[in-house]
Amino acid sequence: MHYTPRFVIDALLSSIANLPPRKIAEAEAALATARRRAEAVVEIDAAAAERVCPRCASSERSSWGTTRTGARRWRCRTCEKTWSGRTGSPVAHIHRPGLFIELMRNMLDPNETPLSCRKMAHRLGLSKDTVWRWRMVILEHLASVPPEVMKGIVETDETYQRESRKGSREWVRKAASPNDPSIPTPPRRRWKDYGRKGPPQAIVRQWLRPLLGVVDRTGAASFQLIADTKQPTIDAALAPQVAGDAMMLFDGAPQYEAIARARGLSYKVLIAGRRSRTTPKAFHLNSVNGLHAEWKSDFRTPFRGPATKYLAGYARWMVARRKGGAVEAFRAILV
Repeated sequence: MHYTPRFVIDALLSSIANLPPRKIAEAEAALATARRRAEAVVEIDAAAAERVCPRCASSERSSWGTTRTGARRWRCRTCEKTWSGRTGSPVAHIHRPGLFIELMRNMLDPNETPLSCRKMAHRLGLSKDTVWRWRMVILEHLASVPPEVMKGIVETDETYQRESRKGSREWVRKAASPNDPSIPTPPRRRWKDYGRKGPPQAIVRQWLRPLLGVVDRTGAASFQLIADTKQPTIDAALAPQVAGDAMMLFDGAPQYEAIARARGLSYKVLIAGRRSRTTPKAFHLNSVNGLHAEWKSDFRTPFRGPATKYLAGYARWMVARRKGGAVEAFRAILV
């Protein structure tokens, strides 16, 4: 970001006054985009105002110009090193924070449809590899956010995602050197190798990965990848996010009832998710089923199914979109 002389700004404003209405609308849209991207620099400066020197922890500092992104630079009077609000943060080496916060808005704003890396790269004028690296930075931040504690009526149920090795080169490497013992044999055939009919259901069930959904009536939600659906695994996943006085609702899977009994929780079993005539209307699994439907029908469609090694991050991403707050998330990354 460079300094613009005042006479240049005055000439620009006078030229805008003579534009036709359609061009004025275009100028307003461009200014709105620039204003949104400038929020990144505002947050970087705000983060620097509350920090000490990241190298020697001294609070003695003096202003030292600006960085090339327009953020304010400081110089430590003790160690004589310069720093800004993003020094030492996960975005320290991201030189276009305005575009980074635009990516965060697309990822976390519930009113925006999340775009694939290719489409987002085209919108921002970046390469898809850059967008992918930035997305991984954001997903790593979401992994550090502690889970919400569910209270009141809490619904829980699991769904499944077929294992995906998208982007893996293991089949290609083995096909190129089938007799090389140093190249491991892939654990299964590729799904497309089964033809139009697809693989047998017995094989599909072997490669399903469980995702545990937990939702309460305040809107708080959790969606996480778990290793299996055994009682100890589900109990470890539910323990930090279900309050001790919560009322748990689940289907007929016996491990949920065993967990509720062991922890002394109130619970109600809804066989196949259905209520009987005597069941209160507030007891249902519609909220957690809606979470699963959001994952299967809306969220994962633009990505054509994320690879399993990134599945946990994508599951957290979907829940984070319900809260929104891209600017707040950017502020948290800087801390």
